[in-house]
Amino acid sequence: MARTKSVYSCQSCGYQTGKWLGRCPACGEWNTLVEEIISAKTAKTATTASSSPQLLSEVSYDPEYRFSTNIDEFDRVLGGGVVPGSVILVGGDPGICKSTLLLQASAGMAKHNGPLLYVSGEESASQIKLCAQRLKITSDKLYVVSETCLEAIRQHISGLKPQVLILDSIQTAYTNQLDSAPGSIAQVRQVTADLLRLS
Repeated sequence: MARTKSVYSCQSCGYQTGKWLGRCPACGEWNTLVEEIISAKTAKTATTASSSPQLLSEVSYDPEYRFSTNIDEFDRVLGGGVVPGSVILVGGDPGICKSTLLLQASAGMAKHNGPLLYVSGEESASQIKLCAQRLKITSDKLYVVSETCLEAIRQHISGLKPQVLILDSIQTAYTNQLDSAPGSIAQVRQVTADLLRLS
């Protein structure tokens, strides 16, 4: 049985300590340290390499293989489109239409690249549909689901096998592996790392 231990993580900068403090020593913010329960693995598992070193000159690649969003300026910012297997964070102030931009990009990528899964932790499927109708977005390859649990999202990915996954937003997602609240630094870090490995 795995033992558990507590750490206190600053929700502003990510600093961790073994005891609660009123003020974070790293960033100086007050009352930002939150207790998080972390499972300690009791047994080490052997890891074997899944790849072997290659000479850089012998690595093959396709410089044109990118998913276009069909939004020229967005593709330009992304260096020509979305690179398969990559993880991209779209950030900005609340209300600047990040979700609208991602929904438009979703339709463009789904049209040319196969199934796309748009996971919303902030809006229901019917709210997304209303936004899509307002933007005149139609696609028979764009799937939407309202979900925040990473383990459930992984099941949707496993069943649908989408070419692209959009998670709106990372702050609403959580994993059952941690006891901390969605949006905490530990949850955002763990969910992002899991999605990166999955990609």
